[in-house]
Amino acid sequence: MGEQITSSYNLFIDSSMGHNTQSKGDDYMVNLQDSGVHAGEGEHIRMSLSNFSMAKNFTDINENNNEFRFKTVNSTTANNFDVNLKLDNRNYLTVLELATNFADKIRAQLSTSITAATVAGAHTFDDSINNAKIISFTVDTTGNHGLSSALIQFNSEISDSYMLLGGDRVNTDDDTTPSVSVTIPNLTTIKVTCLYPAQKSTTPFIYLRAPGVLNTNIETRGLRHPADTHNSDTAHSDILGRAVVASEDWVQFTQQSERDFFLDIHQKQLNVLRLRLTDSKNRLIGRRNTGSHTASGTGTNQSTLGNLSFSAVLRFDIIKTKHVSHLDSKHHEPNIPARFSEGNVPIKIRH
Repeated sequence: MGEQITSSYNLFIDSSMGHNTQSKGDDYMVNLQDSGVHAGEGEHIRMSLSNFSMAKNFTDINENNNEFRFKTVNSTTANNFDVNLKLDNRNYLTVLELATNFADKIRAQLSTSITAATVAGAHTFDDSINNAKIISFTVDTTGNHGLSSALIQFNSEISDSYMLLGGDRVNTDDDTTPSVSVTIPNLTTIKVTCLYPAQKSTTPFIYLRAPGVLNTNIETRGLRHPADTHNSDTAHSDILGRAVVASEDWVQFTQQSERDFFLDIHQKQLNVLRLRLTDSKNRLIGRRNTGSHTASGTGTNQSTLGNLSFSAVLRFDIIKTKHVSHLDSKHHEPNIPARFSEGNVPIKIRH
């Protein structure tokens, strides 16, 4: 089989001001009925991502990676606690800044809950944070803290904090497995040691998806929402392409070849196209609540009235499939010497 492009269209998109009342800057609806993007008999539509750009108006630490569980068992007082804590949502310049915020949250919770002793106003980091980016620190108290054990967990179904802080992920129904090491060296010290190098972000790419478009693409289970049920390693995908978070300011992609990112579409005609931005886990950028319109900031309308939007160029090719049943080559006459050409063919006569 071979392919022939019978026609092509470029669609230039700015999602900041959609005509459809359901459109948002990061979940954009395009009415294509007047554009005539349709395929005839023996044809199909191929949609490709040629260019994508958006301002990075979301923070590296956000509602999708900022949460962890902190649980203690106190042997001498009744001040036990089991809470979910959150890192501050912002961009951290260094791993040390991130680690400091993590330690601050631990120390603040201990200060609130331990009434028999005073928690020191600072914490001490081990050299591992500078040498290998592995977070390790101690929190001291001025008296007997009374703790017999403590537990920190990174629940992968609600947060990517295990990737961020460098620990083992756990599931929601796991109540006992630690994500990092928390030890009680003595009656005035709590020590927290993570397992792997920390990182300042968990979002290297932004994914552009086309929900509702029947196509041939597939994706692995790691790109599905953490709460989704996984019955196999792969599933049908609505991912059209992905763009690199190239800097603190921009997310960008420019096509390098004809088939970098594309969808071969089963439908003969596209009347409405929905384009949705997600992180690598198919979640809204920077937020867990699907009803929220803001990834970063104090306002509530970033994706509707604010600056959470994108621009892109999509290419539509109408592809005709050619079924080849024989060799498509020219017939070549054999080279015949002149003496055997027409009129000069020798005749052998028998007597």
